[in-house]
Amino acid sequence: MHARRYRESSRIVEMLTPEHGLVSCLGHSSKKKNSSVDLLFTPLLISWSGRGELFSLTHIESITAKQVSTPEVSIMGMYLNELILKLVPKSSPSKEIFDLYRNVIHLLEKGDSQEKALRLFEIELLELVGHGLSLDKEVDHETPIHEDGFYRYDVGLGPARIQHENTAWNVIKGATLIGLQSPLSMDASCLSEAKRLMRGVINWHLDSRPLHSREILQFMQA
Repeated sequence: MHARRYRESSRIVEMLTPEHGLVSCLGHSSKKKNSSVDLLFTPLLISWSGRGELFSLTHIESITAKQVSTPEVSIMGMYLNELILKLVPKSSPSKEIFDLYRNVIHLLEKGDSQEKALRLFEIELLELVGHGLSLDKEVDHETPIHEDGFYRYDVGLGPARIQHENTAWNVIKGATLIGLQSPLSMDASCLSEAKRLMRGVINWHLDSRPLHSREILQFMQA
């Protein structure tokens, strides 16, 4: 997920595991240049010891090749990493999050419908950490979403139908809300609006803390 230098000869490594969730370990820095970067998006066999929130890394080795091959996919993968690090509690086991991450990395590397894969990750990760979106009913939890309607999405309550479209980030077409229920099959005409909504929702949950990978990706796509 992430590694940072600690003193002169060590580093703190954040890793995602299926049985133990996010784990922080202290390990010795490799003398090989960019070794931490080389381990990103690489399935690993690891072991650690100790107690508390920071463990001692005792073994690490790659079990297959790195899962991404281009700078753009690497930045997208770093975006997934940042979301996990900021939204998932430490040492909270979730094989579902681990499997979601692995599957979306695979979809991004394939190169087909990368925007849809990112929306899938955002929607499902928020659901798994207890911040799931209401996408099929209005705020009364009874009235279904209509494809041709316009809605104002309140992160704490859900979508409320309005009479006219406007440019606010949380005003969205019913077709886009319906599309977000199955992001991989979403119509291409909904992608831009879905991206705008999800950016606003995630900013809300992060209290507007910046995501550095998002800024880099925007620069690369400009």
